[in-house]
Amino acid sequence: MNQTAISEMGMLPALQGSPTIDINRHTLLALRGGRSAPSIVTEALRLIRGPGKLHISEYLYFRLWEDCLTLEQKRAFVGKKAQHLMHVACNDRYWYQTAADKILFQTIMTGAGLPVPETLAVTQPLRWLPNAAALPDPKLLAEWLRNPELYPLFAKPAAGKYSLNVLSLDSYDRATDRLVALGGQTITVEQAAEQMSSPSGYILQRRIAPHESLAGRFGPRLWSVRALVLVGPDGPVIHRALAKIPTGMNPADNYWRPGNMLGALDIDAGRITRAVRGVGADMIVCPSHPDTNASLAGTRLPHWAELRDLGSKAARIFPGIRTQSWDIALTDRGPVCLEVNYGGDLNLAQLAEGRGVLDEAYRSHLSTCGYRF
Repeated sequence: MNQTAISEMGMLPALQGSPTIDINRHTLLALRGGRSAPSIVTEALRLIRGPGKLHISEYLYFRLWEDCLTLEQKRAFVGKKAQHLMHVACNDRYWYQTAADKILFQTIMTGAGLPVPETLAVTQPLRWLPNAAALPDPKLLAEWLRNPELYPLFAKPAAGKYSLNVLSLDSYDRATDRLVALGGQTITVEQAAEQMSSPSGYILQRRIAPHESLAGRFGPRLWSVRALVLVGPDGPVIHRALAKIPTGMNPADNYWRPGNMLGALDIDAGRITRAVRGVGADMIVCPSHPDTNASLAGTRLPHWAELRDLGSKAARIFPGIRTQSWDIALTDRGPVCLEVNYGGDLNLAQLAEGRGVLDEAYRSHLSTCGYRF
């Protein structure tokens, strides 16, 4: 297994749980900002006991020691513990695998005729997709990977989350018998084949290119929109949306990857209102993209009306998941659905916008789903 995959093993529990941060460092920063220790403790305890069930680390993670929000506005922030309980209340557990299993998701979306990346191969034993190679054997997979016409290629675990252990491959170098990843790192064909031949398998897809308007200003990295869709009695509604902005040589746009950013969106216009990077004491508002210096605030995302229509249409395919978080890529061929999350990480919207998700509309959705505060 390659070193990147090894380094990302074991990260899933940390990403799913309450954030791990330096509580002493963040508390000192809050005190230097003028807050007294008793006021911080009192406020944090109120929020821990409040509807968002915030952990002390989450209080600091969202910078809630600052006085720019009222206590009531701070009570709208939802921690990971409350998010889990809310997702359990809103979503039918029998629908979980339709979102979690990437091969099953691809089958459903293809059958519905909605745009998804082209799948070239799957490696999970006994699984297959139309027009895709079934390659559970690492030796056969290695030979397949030596075809230069497959690239650029994106490979992700069939049961993966948070883009852990993905491979974004630019090309095959016949002279060295190595695969060249995004950023220039290389991996032997055998190492890649071994990694992709894990029991749960991988899904290998043609890597898609970003929309030309974004590539021209911000570089050749693929952006996606995270859309929080609430499915109620009257159908799906896009409640919040944000831009996931990759930087550097990150193989995916997930926020945990160093340097990546989030852009808060005006959901009516599809326009970035602010962009941030980092969390807690390290969070900053970013006026421009670090790789190109192009301004971020005010950027209008391409095909916004088409993306919103696609998100609403796709949400109707998964009625048992009543809180859906969609990742929809902004590509050179229009919006493309990458995945739907069963509930999803609500921290992203809260970080991007600097406000909690527990507003009147989301409270109403939770009550309709049977959630009790």
